[in-house]
Amino acid sequence: MSLISWNPVSELELMRQQMDRMFNHMGAGRLLPRLEATGQLLPSVDVYTNGKEAIASIELPGFRPEDITVEVTEEAIHISGESKREQEIKEDNYYRSERQYGRFDRIIPLPQRIKDAEAKANFKNGVLSIRAPLAVELKRPRAHKLRVEST
Repeated sequence: MSLISWNPVSELELMRQQMDRMFNHMGAGRLLPRLEATGQLLPSVDVYTNGKEAIASIELPGFRPEDITVEVTEEAIHISGESKREQEIKEDNYYRSERQYGRFDRIIPLPQRIKDAEAKANFKNGVLSIRAPLAVELKRPRAHKLRVEST
């Protein structure tokens, strides 16, 4: 058994996921991309491994490849970008605007270490896909319980 330090951010993320499940169950679904407390876009992400590589799929509708920056390390993916309105609408009778514009900046932790130098990114139909081979997993030292003897 290993000790894990408490992370309040992960507790908040768990609560957000539970709220998302509750709203999805009620049929509300997610109508708009999520916004962080700062007002930045927070694109939806799927991350998984298939035994050979780690795969991340990030929804970025309305973005162009040149609007996106991707950096990888052995343990995480850092994505950022900005989506801008292409034209200014100056009509008085504008009824509704649900499309999101703005900046996003997100660090996505990976479930296993990857060979970051071999990672590849592809952008198609508003979805950014990042694939990287898994690194050889090193055995981590485990804590061993010792019996305390008196001398």
